[in-house]
Amino acid sequence: MIELNDEVFGKMQYDSSWVRKEKYTILGKELDIRIVAKAYEGQGILDIQRKAFIEFKENFDQFEEDIPAKLLKYYLENYENISEMCNIPEKIDKDHITQDLIVKLVKVKTIYFGRKGEYGYLCDCIWEQEHGIAIILSSGITIDEQDTLI
Repeated sequence: MIELNDEVFGKMQYDSSWVRKEKYTILGKELDIRIVAKAYEGQGILDIQRKAFIEFKENFDQFEEDIPAKLLKYYLENYENISEMCNIPEKIDKDHITQDLIVKLVKVKTIYFGRKGEYGYLCDCIWEQEHGIAIILSSGITIDEQDTLI
Protein backbone atom coordinates (compact mmCIF):
# COMPACT_ATOMS: atom_id res chain seq x y z
CA MET A 1 0.00 0.00 0.00
CA ILE A 2 1.29 3.45 -0.91
CA GLU A 3 1.67 5.86 2.02
CA LEU A 4 2.64 9.48 2.44
CA ASN A 5 3.14 11.77 5.39
CA ASP A 6 1.55 15.07 4.36
CA GLU A 7 2.51 18.24 6.24
CA VAL A 8 -1.17 19.10 6.86
CA PHE A 9 -3.16 15.86 6.60
CA GLY A 10 -0.57 13.69 8.32
CA LYS A 11 0.00 10.02 7.50
CA MET A 12 -2.29 8.90 4.68
CA GLN A 13 -2.63 5.72 2.64
CA TYR A 14 -3.72 5.51 -0.97
CA ASP A 15 -6.96 3.58 -1.50
CA SER A 16 -8.65 5.17 -4.55
CA SER A 17 -7.90 8.49 -2.77
CA TRP A 18 -5.66 9.51 0.13
CA VAL A 19 -7.32 8.15 3.27
CA ARG A 20 -6.82 7.83 7.01
CA LYS A 21 -9.07 7.32 10.04
CA GLU A 22 -9.33 9.64 13.01
CA LYS A 23 -11.59 9.90 16.03
CA TYR A 24 -13.87 12.93 15.94
CA THR A 25 -16.84 13.93 18.03
CA ILE A 26 -19.32 15.17 15.45
CA LEU A 27 -22.93 16.06 16.21
CA GLY A 28 -22.51 14.69 19.71
CA LYS A 29 -21.23 11.27 18.60
CA GLU A 30 -17.66 10.04 18.99
CA LEU A 31 -16.86 8.32 15.71
CA ASP A 32 -13.99 6.78 13.75
CA ILE A 33 -14.16 9.02 10.71
CA ARG A 34 -12.50 8.51 7.35
CA ILE A 35 -10.56 11.58 6.23
CA VAL A 36 -10.43 11.50 2.42
CA ALA A 37 -8.39 13.75 0.13
CA LYS A 38 -9.64 12.95 -3.38
CA ALA A 39 -6.87 11.87 -5.74
CA TYR A 40 -6.38 9.52 -8.63
CA GLU A 41 -3.54 7.04 -8.78
CA GLY A 42 -0.19 8.79 -9.03
CA GLN A 43 -1.54 12.12 -7.75
CA GLY A 44 -0.60 13.75 -4.48
CA ILE A 45 -2.57 15.98 -2.16
CA LEU A 46 -3.07 19.48 -3.58
CA ASP A 47 -2.38 22.74 -1.77
CA ILE A 48 -6.05 23.68 -2.20
CA GLN A 49 -6.98 20.51 -0.29
CA ARG A 50 -4.52 21.39 2.47
CA LYS A 51 -6.01 24.87 2.68
CA ALA A 52 -9.51 23.34 2.88
CA PHE A 53 -8.44 20.99 5.69
CA ILE A 54 -6.99 23.89 7.69
CA GLU A 55 -10.18 25.92 7.09
CA PHE A 56 -12.28 22.96 8.20
CA LYS A 57 -10.34 22.60 11.45
CA GLU A 58 -10.48 26.35 12.14
CA ASN A 59 -14.26 26.42 11.64
CA PHE A 60 -15.11 23.04 13.19
CA ASP A 61 -16.76 24.44 16.34
CA GLN A 62 -18.91 26.83 14.31
CA PHE A 63 -19.97 24.00 11.99
CA GLU A 64 -20.97 21.90 14.99
CA GLU A 65 -23.08 24.77 16.29
CA ASP A 66 -24.77 25.55 12.95
CA ILE A 67 -25.33 22.10 11.40
CA PRO A 68 -28.30 20.94 13.56
CA ALA A 69 -30.46 23.91 12.52
CA LYS A 70 -29.51 23.42 8.85
CA LEU A 71 -30.33 19.70 9.05
CA LEU A 72 -33.71 20.44 10.61
CA LYS A 73 -34.50 23.06 7.97
CA TYR A 74 -33.51 20.65 5.18
CA TYR A 75 -35.61 17.85 6.69
CA LEU A 76 -38.68 20.06 7.03
CA GLU A 77 -38.32 21.58 3.55
CA ASN A 78 -37.94 18.12 1.98
CA TYR A 79 -40.31 16.26 4.28
CA GLU A 80 -42.80 15.31 1.56
CA ASN A 81 -40.08 13.66 -0.56
CA ILE A 82 -38.47 12.07 2.50
CA SER A 83 -41.76 10.64 3.73
CA GLU A 84 -42.31 9.06 0.30
CA MET A 85 -38.94 7.28 0.54
CA CYS A 86 -39.39 5.78 4.00
CA ASN A 87 -41.98 5.22 6.66
CA ILE A 88 -41.51 8.10 9.12
CA PRO A 89 -42.38 7.17 12.71
CA GLU A 90 -44.61 9.68 14.48
CA LYS A 91 -41.87 10.71 16.91
CA ILE A 92 -39.82 12.10 14.01
CA ASP A 93 -42.58 13.32 11.71
CA LYS A 94 -42.57 16.98 10.78
CA ASP A 95 -44.75 17.93 13.76
CA HIS A 96 -42.45 16.27 16.33
CA ILE A 97 -38.92 16.55 14.92
CA THR A 98 -36.39 18.69 16.78
CA GLN A 99 -32.75 19.61 16.25
CA ASP A 100 -31.74 17.05 18.88
CA LEU A 101 -33.69 14.31 17.11
CA ILE A 102 -32.55 15.18 13.59
CA VAL A 103 -28.86 14.82 14.47
CA LYS A 104 -29.60 11.32 15.79
CA LEU A 105 -30.88 10.35 12.34
CA VAL A 106 -27.59 11.26 10.65
CA LYS A 107 -24.22 9.53 11.03
CA VAL A 108 -21.13 11.17 9.60
CA LYS A 109 -18.90 8.55 7.94
CA THR A 110 -16.34 10.60 5.99
CA ILE A 111 -14.85 14.08 5.91
CA TYR A 112 -14.22 14.58 2.20
CA PHE A 113 -11.84 17.07 0.55
CA GLY A 114 -12.24 17.44 -3.22
CA ARG A 115 -9.66 18.48 -5.80
CA LYS A 116 -11.18 21.97 -6.19
CA GLY A 117 -11.17 22.81 -2.46
CA GLU A 118 -14.75 21.69 -1.75
CA TYR A 119 -15.25 19.78 1.47
CA GLY A 120 -17.89 18.39 3.75
CA TYR A 121 -19.34 15.37 5.50
CA LEU A 122 -20.58 12.26 3.76
CA CYS A 123 -23.32 10.81 5.95
CA ASP A 124 -25.64 7.87 6.34
CA CYS A 125 -29.21 8.77 7.24
CA ILE A 126 -32.48 6.92 7.67
CA TRP A 127 -34.30 8.59 4.80
CA GLU A 128 -31.59 8.13 2.17
CA GLN A 129 -30.19 4.72 3.00
CA GLU A 130 -28.92 3.90 -0.47
CA HIS A 131 -26.88 7.03 -1.21
CA GLY A 132 -26.74 9.01 2.02
CA ILE A 133 -26.45 12.77 2.18
CA ALA A 134 -23.67 15.34 2.09
CA ILE A 135 -23.31 18.23 4.47
CA ILE A 136 -21.30 20.60 2.32
CA LEU A 137 -19.24 22.94 4.49
CA SER A 138 -16.99 24.73 2.00
CA SER A 139 -19.65 27.09 0.65
CA GLY A 140 -21.66 27.77 3.76
CA ILE A 141 -23.54 24.83 5.19
CA THR A 142 -25.78 23.15 2.64
CA ILE A 143 -27.36 19.70 2.66
CA ASP A 144 -27.67 17.72 -0.56
CA GLU A 145 -27.12 14.34 -2.17
CA GLN A 146 -23.63 12.90 -1.79
CA ASP A 147 -23.06 13.13 -5.55
CA THR A 148 -23.12 16.91 -5.25
CA LEU A 149 -19.93 16.80 -3.18
CA ILE A 150 -18.08 13.82 -4.58
